[in-house]
Amino acid sequence: MNPDLQFLQVNYEEHKSMCYTLNVHVLPFFRFYRGAQGRLCQFSCTNATIHKFKDALARHTADRCSLGPTKGLDEKELLALAANKELSFNYKPKPVRLDPNPVPAVEDILVKKTSVNRKDSEEKTLVGARGRC
Repeated sequence: MNPDLQFLQVNYEEHKSMCYTLNVHVLPFFRFYRGAQGRLCQFSCTNATIHKFKDALARHTADRCSLGPTKGLDEKELLALAANKELSFNYKPKPVRLDPNPVPAVEDILVKKTSVNRKDSEEKTLVGARGRC
């Protein structure tokens, strides 16, 4: 086996509640993770579909680098585990960061329009999502 791979095993009988929360219903079930990329794929397979596992091993080789902090479960999965009363799992949702440079909504964009009239004046028109306001 490849020394860069790490296999973890969960005892389904002891952790049924966690498996159900993470939508693991058919065994064996595999999840492939890579560093900062997080989960690459997930699937269950049987002896008849072992090719899925072999294909995933070939496709997700260890020679690709993954810079940045490692990622595990998605935010949605962590929240689901925390909501499961049968588990002693505590998780606080990540705070939502506001974008310091938000993109203005279409209805907030001010467009300059030059009108051809006697006074050669410039007028400003507020363009909305459904046309002019």
